[in-house]
Amino acid sequence: MWIIPRAQGTTLLWTKLQENAMFIVLKSRSDSGTLVASFVSVVLTTTEDQPLTYRIVLKAEPAQMVVAVSNSLEQIRKHWDWIEADMMPKMLDSMDYRDKVQFIVSKIASMATAGEEEEEDQNEEAVVTRFHREFPLVSAGQSQKLLTYFRTSLWVRMPTKGTMFITEASVCYHSPPNIRIVIPFKLISNISKESALGLIPNSIKISAYDQPGSKKEQQYYFTFFSRDEAYSTLCQLWKMAIEQLANPSDESSSPSCPSTPSSFTSSSTFSSSTPSTPSHVPPSITSRSEVPPSPVLADGMFMSPIITGSTQPSSPMVASIRPTKYSLDMQKRNIDYTSLFKLPSTEVLLEEHWCSYWRKSYIVGKLYVSYNFCCFQANEVVSAKELYVVLSFKQIGSIQKVNSIMGLVGSSIKVILNAESSASSSSSSFSSPSSSSSPSPLTSSGGSEDSSNSNSNNKEKESKEKDKSPREHFFLLYNRDQTFDSMTNIWRQHVLAKTALIPSVQSMGEGGNTVVPSTYVEPSEQLRVYKANLWDKYITKNGPLGLSMLKTRKLRELVRLGTPEEMRGIVWLITSGAIASWEVNPGYFQELLAEHKDMTSLAIEEIEKDLHRTLGKQPYFKTDEGIIRLRNVLVAYSWRNPAIGYCQAMNVVAGMFLLHCSEEAAFWLLCKVCEDLLTDYYSTAMIGSIVDQKIFAIITQNHFPKLYQHLEKIGLPINILSLPWFMCLFIGYIPWEVALRVLDGFLYEGPLVLFQAGLAILKVNQDDILALDDSEQVVDMMKARHYDAQQLMDTTFHHFALTITPDYIAELRNSQKYKT
Repeated sequence: MWIIPRAQGTTLLWTKLQENAMFIVLKSRSDSGTLVASFVSVVLTTTEDQPLTYRIVLKAEPAQMVVAVSNSLEQIRKHWDWIEADMMPKMLDSMDYRDKVQFIVSKIASMATAGEEEEEDQNEEAVVTRFHREFPLVSAGQSQKLLTYFRTSLWVRMPTKGTMFITEASVCYHSPPNIRIVIPFKLISNISKESALGLIPNSIKISAYDQPGSKKEQQYYFTFFSRDEAYSTLCQLWKMAIEQLANPSDESSSPSCPSTPSSFTSSSTFSSSTPSTPSHVPPSITSRSEVPPSPVLADGMFMSPIITGSTQPSSPMVASIRPTKYSLDMQKRNIDYTSLFKLPSTEVLLEEHWCSYWRKSYIVGKLYVSYNFCCFQANEVVSAKELYVVLSFKQIGSIQKVNSIMGLVGSSIKVILNAESSASSSSSSFSSPSSSSSPSPLTSSGGSEDSSNSNSNNKEKESKEKDKSPREHFFLLYNRDQTFDSMTNIWRQHVLAKTALIPSVQSMGEGGNTVVPSTYVEPSEQLRVYKANLWDKYITKNGPLGLSMLKTRKLRELVRLGTPEEMRGIVWLITSGAIASWEVNPGYFQELLAEHKDMTSLAIEEIEKDLHRTLGKQPYFKTDEGIIRLRNVLVAYSWRNPAIGYCQAMNVVAGMFLLHCSEEAAFWLLCKVCEDLLTDYYSTAMIGSIVDQKIFAIITQNHFPKLYQHLEKIGLPINILSLPWFMCLFIGYIPWEVALRVLDGFLYEGPLVLFQAGLAILKVNQDDILALDDSEQVVDMMKARHYDAQQLMDTTFHHFALTITPDYIAELRNSQKYKT
């Protein structure tokens, strides 16, 4: 059976049966009946999910990849014959080895999806029956419906093979004949990735209390082959259980932090927990939370969400698990999708396909299609590249089928962006050259086969044009026709709806007049020109500057080096994903202001108090223009999200955005910060901020124990020092240029940067802090200090990168939220 390619690991446990230039056939050593075979079997079953006897392995670099598995040698030989007769001849001699590997991975991954669904159907009926038999009391509960299961091993003095059954409320484990464990999610205190006893990798440790109110914890070590999938599912359900315990619908019952300064108060106008919804969305395009159960577009066509194979259960018994498991998986995929590409949280993922993106060579990854966007992410394991592509259907001018790319055979889809979209996004002085106009939107996409590449002169001309034009995007797919039909149907709906486009990049970046504080250390002209040239080269190669700009590893390096001041606003919009929210909701900001004109609320009263106290060293906010623009942004947001309304510190964040971009751009950046990057920071209970301050205190104590104790001794606990850092994104608490550099990184790489930057600042100031015994002197010293901004950023992104990771912070957040 073909499988989605995965790492092979060691070959010491396998015997080689056959080999060619690209592939190897292996047989497990575990079936020989010897003592060694028994040992091999134990090792395999604690590191893989039911390893089968035979497999085909692709000789990729740096790690070999399993592409097919079976207990039948006959089936493996059929796959092998197909490889040699069908796949190998299609790979041109001119392709280098990496291109061949990426071509193979993309094709096999596409074929594997349906096969995995068929195998899953065959196994599920037996699993459901076993769950009901082994856990009758659990399965009888209304909230105990089986969601999913994993083959795993539990360490009880030694690994025991069994099955983990996951319900909405519990984790159940059974290992024949008589090991049965039930762990309610509401009693779990921590879930973490670890190595069991420091020996076996791919383990998950679950810590749980014996009973409600108990302080006694038990630790359970489970070993998986697909650990990340199991870990993600467990954390997803655990988080839901924590949120139910916290009763977020009743904010008045949420715990408050006694150490929170009274200056950070929040005012709310309503009790609704979700942002208000614009009313101007075309009826044929669904882009909000009011998504119909079956996504049907205006012309009656049906779009099956997340098409990766059959979604219908094969029997009534399987039906008892599949719908719930499917909805859970669909929810997770939507969350992962919107997080990965920084899209609006209400965006609905419809399809995902393994494919190759053509950019001078094949880059293997996945193509994602949703109501408003089609996106691509490179698979870094296979391609050794970091690449993210986000294309808005509103900006597409043509979708075509092509049968070859630069002379290489393959069924591909060619997407061409509108000339108008590229032109408007290229208005910045840092953008790439303008491209030629694209064909008419409704007449150029008709599925015609492009055969012009047969002429060598045309190929050379196309190559030169492709290097100049970032408007053309090529996707090589195994199931091209199905994907082409769904993409063109969605795209036509956007063309017919004639929805408005967002303003040009140039107008997005029209901010207020920034006055640099006296403590700002101006970089040398040579450094400024050097950075500007690097950005110019990047945008020329990967632009145009806007939503569709390609995001590569080089962009991350440039952001860490520092964004040129004159283009900061638009770069913030792109790297944070705020531009995608704006793309879906053009004109929404103006609608909010118009609909609520002359209306008042508690939040607005609080906003008025803080308008003239915003960024006091910036004269712009002492002018009528500055105050009016700041008021508009904050008031509009208070009506968008009444659950937050307004919280002190939001004026500082919004003010910084207004110094670098337009009102509407600042509004969408503020939405991104409050709703996605710093969730629950600015709500009435400030749960998000409280939890993160506890986490920062933990990691500070781990990294700087003497400093931590000293701050406690002088009456300046670390959470009191760091609370305004996180709430105000360091603005006003460290020198201006350094705060801007932290903000650059935060908007691209997320809240992890706040923890890393906070530790870097403490590291740089550690000796000076230890020499002071007055808390006010410590605060003043850190504000006035002259930093080497680049050195501080290097410390932020490199010194703490190995210890402060996304998984580590996520685990601490779940654990601390449970205890809060």
